[in-house]
Amino acid sequence: MNFELTGMLRRAAGNNRSVAVTATTLAGAVRELADMYPQVRRVLLDNSGKLRQAHRVVLNGEMIPDPDVAMRLGEDDQIEFFTAVAGG
Repeated sequence: MNFELTGMLRRAAGNNRSVAVTATTLAGAVRELADMYPQVRRVLLDNSGKLRQAHRVVLNGEMIPDPDVAMRLGEDDQIEFFTAVAGG
């Protein structure tokens, strides 16, 4: 499966726009990505290792409102993260 990265996540992953991983679950894929690019861990995960609430998971172009980290992923799946921006 592939991660499509933008913004801070892309910079944390060495400016790679797309990163392929072999994991079969969302948790495994995020862990593999963070192992490959340790800076991703700080951006994507909170202190307890969970996805930060500011990130929205998009699987194959469809936003997943409440992603289950045990969610199965296929070889051709694509994950993107959209990050909420605060300000005013």
